[in-house]
Formats: sequence, C-alpha cells, structure tokens
Amino acid sequence: MSSRNNQDRFGSGLEEQPLGSPTDAGTETPPQSAGNSGLSFVVPTEVVELPSKGIFYPEGHPLCGSETIEIKHMTAKEEDILTSKTLLKKGLALERMIQSIIVNKSINTDSLLSGDRNAIMMSARASAYGEDYVANVSCPACGAQQKHEFNLLDINCRPLDSHEQLNSVVKLPNNNFELELPRSGVKTEIRMLTGKDERDLLKSTEKRKREKLSENLLTEQMKMFIVAVNGNTSQRTINQFVQTMPAFDSRYLRTVYKTITPDIDSAQEFMCESCDHVAELEVPFTTEFFWPKS
Repeated sequence: MSSRNNQDRFGSGLEEQPLGSPTDAGTETPPQSAGNSGLSFVVPTEVVELPSKGIFYPEGHPLCGSETIEIKHMTAKEEDILTSKTLLKKGLALERMIQSIIVNKSINTDSLLSGDRNAIMMSARASAYGEDYVANVSCPACGAQQKHEFNLLDINCRPLDSHEQLNSVVKLPNNNFELELPRSGVKTEIRMLTGKDERDLLKSTEKRKREKLSENLLTEQMKMFIVAVNGNTSQRTINQFVQTMPAFDSRYLRTVYKTITPDIDSAQEFMCESCDHVAELEVPFTTEFFWPKS
C-alpha cells in the first residue's frame, strides 16, 4: 500500500484542535498558555484506524462499534513518561504513554485489544519522529545482523474476515471463537488478548528469567487466550490441557489465533547484505522504537 493510502488508514488528516475537541465528550482541555506572552499552544491530533473496527469490544465500551480512535501527538510530557525509571521498572511506561495521548479519557488502555494498541503505537511514533525507523535486525537465513530501514506508513490493517477462510473456526455471539483441534478433537473456545494480558505475560516471563527458569511464553499465552476446553472453563483444566496438548494441535491453535486476531501487518521486504536472502520482517518493537538515534 502506498504511503498516502496508509496515511489515510492511520490518520493522515491531522486536525490541529485542542484536546477538548467536540469529537470526544468529557475530554475538554483548554489550550495551554505561555505565561503573559499571549501565546496558546495547541497539540495536534490525528485519527487512527482500529484493526478491530470496534467489533470485538463489549457493549458499553467506549470503542464498541468505533472504527477509529483519536490521539494527540506526543510531546515532551510523553517523553518524560517513557523515561520514568519508576514506570519502566513497573513495566507501565508504555501503557501510561498510550493513556496520555488518547483523547477520550474514558478509554482504559488495559482494555485495548493488542492489535488496536499496536496501531496506536505505530501512528504515535510516526507522527512524533517521522515515518522512517532504522532498527538492528538479524537475517533469518544466515543470522547476520545489519541495520534495516522500515517505513511506518507502509503498514496495513489485516482483514477482519480471515477466520472465514478456516473451515473449523466459528465466531460466537460473545465475540470469542470456537474451533475443533485436528489431532485431539477437543473443542476449544478462545478470546482475544488485551494490552493488560500482554503486560501480565511479559511480567511472568521476566519473573521466570530472574528465577533462572526455562521460558514458557507459548504455553502461557495459550493459557491466557483459551477460555474453555470441551465446555470446561476451569483454569486448572485449561492449564493441564495446554501442558499435554499434542504439538500438532498446539501449532494449529497458535496459527488460528494469529489469523483471527485483528492487528496491523507490519511485515516489510528485507534483503540480507551478507547472503542476499530476501524475506519479510515485521517491524521490531525495540527500546529504540520511541527513541530513534539522531
């Protein structure tokens, strides 16, 4: 997709209006005044398209049925949040930054679906520091490391009807999905993860690292998004099932989850400078994502 079209997707129409724009009730914030100078600083806002289209939020949620979300551009205030040692230590810096730039303050970042959260971060980074993002990447073929430039405006939202291509997957009225695992035949109900789920998952992984235990990211993620197995919603039963699930079913379940989850598609073409291997790499969310080198 061209940069122009993708700007339309992630919010090319920047509207210079106060945070208290009429588009969001209850968020009115007067323009900041610079002392007695008579100057008024208005932070621009932009509209970001949500990969979920608001379809998967429950009734009563501020984003239910909403295809977009309005965010303001990052300022020095958000940079302070991202560098706060206290917030970084607690793993809350990114969440607080996202909360700060969302115009509608009735939206709780903990409830944001992961894909919508990713779209917000991409748009915020592009408007703050530009569309080009240079990151260190590894060649999937030879392992050589090199710098690669990603264009953050050359990003699409994945289609929402992906689950229709999977014969065994059924969308339920509660916005969860049910499928039958091919090897074991177990009927499994799964849900979509939120920003809070991902933060809890990261904390669990880091705790295991500190305790020098083996990482179990894949199984812990499945324990989170599985809601029921053969109608049994007991977390203990789900945990036991995940630990004994055939590898074939495990891979199938993870593939289905990735397919049905609304998200951005950040994969871009990469060519290795060492072996000339060509592949598609997803934009990496490294520590430099919000702190590009000058």
